[in-house]
Amino acid sequence: MARVLGVDPGTGSMDILALDDSTMEVILEESIPRDMVTRDPGIVVRVIEKALPLDAVVAPSGYGLPTIRAQDASPEQIREASFIHRADEERGLRIVGLRRLMEMLRRSSLPAWFTPGVIHLPTVPPHRKAGRIDMGTADKVFTVAAALRQEVEDHGVEPSRARFIAVEAGMAYTAAIAVDSGMIVDGIGGTSGWWGFMGMGFMDAELAYALAHVKPSFSKSLLFTGGASTITGYKTPRELGEAYRRGDSQALAGVKMLVEAVRKDVASLLAVVGPVERIYVSGRLFSDETLGPLLVEGLEDMAASLSLGYRIERVRGLGARTKEAATGAALIASGLAGGRYRWLVDSLRLREASGGVFAHIHPRELGMELERAFTGGAPL
Repeated sequence: MARVLGVDPGTGSMDILALDDSTMEVILEESIPRDMVTRDPGIVVRVIEKALPLDAVVAPSGYGLPTIRAQDASPEQIREASFIHRADEERGLRIVGLRRLMEMLRRSSLPAWFTPGVIHLPTVPPHRKAGRIDMGTADKVFTVAAALRQEVEDHGVEPSRARFIAVEAGMAYTAAIAVDSGMIVDGIGGTSGWWGFMGMGFMDAELAYALAHVKPSFSKSLLFTGGASTITGYKTPRELGEAYRRGDSQALAGVKMLVEAVRKDVASLLAVVGPVERIYVSGRLFSDETLGPLLVEGLEDMAASLSLGYRIERVRGLGARTKEAATGAALIASGLAGGRYRWLVDSLRLREASGGVFAHIHPRELGMELERAFTGGAPL
């Protein structure tokens, strides 16, 4: 079998989990604050090296790119998968640290792989990709992998018959992905769905037009505002939950926003895949002692009122300190190494991913202009 490692690039922390897929023993796990990674991306490489020898590493891939060994990726592909404009590069946003880490892995001898986001997958029909970039970043696919393992191993469902929705409510964004016949068929990314804890989710096109006038080069950091944290003033899910229990009116509104956002994301995907038996949930908000039960209750109430019949199940991670997506990344690494979870990579058809994040922007001239703008320049 295989010794493998996965890295989940969350907003609050970058989580690393290594396992032996023959015994499912966790070899190593680390959770590194994301600000530390931004200052010193090499810290992730050094942690990975502690787990050597390894047969495969699934690395952070930003918005994703076709499944490829890190050493075979081009600088242009890395820039597109972590696209930001020059002003944000100079501001030193967290995605700059991720890009530098990807470049380090490209130049390393580690058995690292970059993997796709939802937009790259052949199992998502082209008409659902039209005008989209973020249908679920590469790390959201990790969460789906962990949920698919659970669906097959815990519930005895054949991979080709697996149908469910996976929801991840993280520190910044909430995303949801639909699986049918063991394949990802649609996705609502953190910046293309409803509100998250920090982020506003999708942007009203009229707001985008107005911003282009008053802030023609607005920062990507703006996309991390406008969510429940912004409207309530509470900086962490725990603070929001405590204020909710006190009956604070702003907190009540913020929680209602988050509950409705998850329900709307799920309802949108049910319109595509139809009835599902399970909705898998994960992420920092679902782990919170106050917010988690409220989000689950909101989904259960929707199921009851609309006679939908699904059950809510937590995605189960293998680590004690790392998030569920790190487990999913390690499972994908097992599959890419030809190990125990090769069936999972085959079911999700990750090796058949293609294209870039701007490939479905229309008119095509606009998509090509965006690609030229964000893939040029020197590596950071």
